[in-house]
Amino acid sequence: MSSDRQELIARQNALADFGELALRSDDLQAILTEACRIVVEALGADLAKILEIQSDQRTALVRAGIGWRDGIVGRQCVLMSEETSEAFALRQGKPIVMQNLATEQRFGIPHFMEKHGVQALVNVPIFLPGGKPYGILEVDAFQPREFADAEVSFLRTYAAVLGPVIDRLHKIADLERSDERFRTVVENAQDFAIILSDPEDRITAWFPGAEEILGWREDEVLGKRIDTIFTPQDQESEMPARERENALERGRASDVRWHVTKSGGRVFLDGQTIALRNADGSLQGFLKIAQNLTERKRNEERQAVLLAELQHRVRNVLALVGALLNRGDLSLDTVEFRDRLAGRIRAMSRTQTLLTRGAGQGVDLEGMIREELQAQGARDGQVALSGPTITLPPKAAEVLTLAVHELATNASKHGALSQAQGRVEVQWRLQGKGDETWFHLDWVEQGVQLEPDQPRRKGFGTELITGRVPYELGGKGEMTIELGGLACHIAFPLKSGESILQAGLSPSQRI
Repeated sequence: MSSDRQELIARQNALADFGELALRSDDLQAILTEACRIVVEALGADLAKILEIQSDQRTALVRAGIGWRDGIVGRQCVLMSEETSEAFALRQGKPIVMQNLATEQRFGIPHFMEKHGVQALVNVPIFLPGGKPYGILEVDAFQPREFADAEVSFLRTYAAVLGPVIDRLHKIADLERSDERFRTVVENAQDFAIILSDPEDRITAWFPGAEEILGWREDEVLGKRIDTIFTPQDQESEMPARERENALERGRASDVRWHVTKSGGRVFLDGQTIALRNADGSLQGFLKIAQNLTERKRNEERQAVLLAELQHRVRNVLALVGALLNRGDLSLDTVEFRDRLAGRIRAMSRTQTLLTRGAGQGVDLEGMIREELQAQGARDGQVALSGPTITLPPKAAEVLTLAVHELATNASKHGALSQAQGRVEVQWRLQGKGDETWFHLDWVEQGVQLEPDQPRRKGFGTELITGRVPYELGGKGEMTIELGGLACHIAFPLKSGESILQAGLSPSQRI
C-alpha cells in the first residue's frame, strides 16, 4: 500500500475517532484538547492549538493545545488585528499556510510562538452553523514545512466538523446553565408553589416551594390529580376542570383562591395555570405557579373587618352622643349641662379607645371601674374593688361604662367621694343561671351624711341604670338609698353583643 494511501486512511481514522469522542463526551475542553492531539498525530506535527475569539472581538484565547509549555493554554491571547494571519484567515474564510517564517513577508507571529521556536504553520478558520466565526485551528512546526494540499484539505474538513460539535456543546452548556438557574430559582422560591402535571393534570413534578407551602412531599403527591390541593367547595363546583379548560383555550388561566394543605389548613395562592405545548402544538401538560399570599390575604380580611367595625362604632357613637343631648337635664344651667355632657363623652371615649384596638375586642372590667373613679378624684383608701377578672363584650362595656360613670360622678358631687369619711365598695361576680352566665355588680357607698327627707331626683343616671340596662342587656338595674349612702345592683347575662343603639332604632328607643 502506498504511503499516500496510508496517510489518507490514517486521517480518515482520525476523523472517525474524533467523531466518536464528540458523541460520547459533553466536555468541550476535553474534546478540543483531544482534537489538537489527533491533529498532531495525524499530520506528524509538533504543536497544535485552537484559538477562541473573545467577547471583545479583538483577541483570541488559546483555548486548547498540545505541545505548548505551561502558562499558554487557557491564558495566552492573540491579537486579532489585520496584521495577523489568524484574523486574515477568518476574514477570508480559508486557510493561511506559512511554510517558512524566516522568509514570510505577509504576517508576523505572536512573541510566545517565536519563543517556542515555531518555523511553519497553517491556520484554518472554524465557523459555527450559520457562519458565525468561532476561532482558529492552527498546526505549528519547529522546522520549515510544506503543508501538502491533502493535509490542508484534511484540516478544513476537521474544522468543518469541529464547528457543529462546538455549537452543540455550547447549547448543552447554555441549557445546563438554564437548568441550573431554574433549579436554583425553584429551590429557593419558598413563597411560590411550582407544580408540573401531565395532560390529565396528574402531578409529575413538585418543587420545594410547593412542599413548603402545601405540606406534602413530592413522593406523596406524584401521580395524584392537581384537584388534591383545591378546597372541597371548589372541587364540588368543578373549579379545577374549569381552570384547565380556560388554560387550554387561552393558554393560561387565573388561579387566585384558597387551597388546602396536607394538615387540612388553608393557604391563599395567587397564580396561574399554564398549558404547556410541544413544538407540534400537542399538549405536554400544565404548569401551575402561584405565590403564597396567605398572610396578606388574612391581613386584608382583618382590615376589612376592622373598617366595618370602625364604621359601625362611629355611627353608634354619634347616635349615642345625640341620645345624650336629647336626654340631658334641661333644668341645669349651661355650664353644668356642658360639664356633665363632657364627662359622659369622655367616659364613652375611654371605652371606645379600648374597643377599637381590634375587631371583637372587649374591656377589662376592673380597669374600667378604677379609671372612672380616678377620673372623679377618688383618693387612696376611699375605694375597694373585688371580683374575678372579666372582659366585657362591646355592648355590655358601653352600657356599663356609662352606668359606672354616672355612679362615680354622683359619688363625687353628692355621695361618698364628696365626704371625708366616705367610702365606695364595688364587688362583682359571675353566676350560672340555666344555660347562661349572669354578671352581677354591687356598688355600695358608706359614710355619707344624708339630710333627713332629702328628695331623690331621677336623672339621666337613674334612667340609664334602671331602664337601659334591662332594655339593652336583658338584665336588671336597681338603685336605693341605704343608711350610709347609695346602693346599686346591676345584673345581666354576660354574652357577646354589638354596640348599643344600632343604626335604624327610632328616637323613642334611644336613651
